[in-house]
Amino acid sequence: MTYTIHPPFHLLRSWEACWKCRGGAEAIAFAAASATSDDEEEQDEMPEHSPIILRDIEQAPPAFLAAAALANGRFKKRYSHTAAREYYMNHCTCGAPFGDHFLHNEPGHAFYPIDTTEAAAIKIQEIDCSDELEIDCGFAGWSSLCPFEFGVMEAAKITVPLE
Repeated sequence: MTYTIHPPFHLLRSWEACWKCRGGAEAIAFAAASATSDDEEEQDEMPEHSPIILRDIEQAPPAFLAAAALANGRFKKRYSHTAAREYYMNHCTCGAPFGDHFLHNEPGHAFYPIDTTEAAAIKIQEIDCSDELEIDCGFAGWSSLCPFEFGVMEAAKITVPLE
């Protein structure tokens, strides 16, 4: 489903252990202040909290792809057997995929902290983009530990090339 997302936008960074090599790598996620849909039924199902974390991004705006490339370059489109579709996902340095379901929905993983220490380890950086953007994605829920409350907000904005 395509949504219009509204600024400010943020890039979140957290650590994820790798299921394949047993090492790990930094994972990223994107957040928006809010989202809207032209579909009335979809609009009724939109998250009411703000900001919202985006997941299962099938079509990413160029500003997000530029921010991802600047962050670590391992946010790539790949087929997910769990989701049965292709979307942009994180990858370990060994090449193993980190699927969004696990990063966002499994307690103790990168974007589902289980205590304030894990929540405080999430780094947040604003993306310098003030335009509304179109995106094909889903939305992640929050654990009770919102990264925007406990995480580390970095002062410098991520500057992305203008289209």
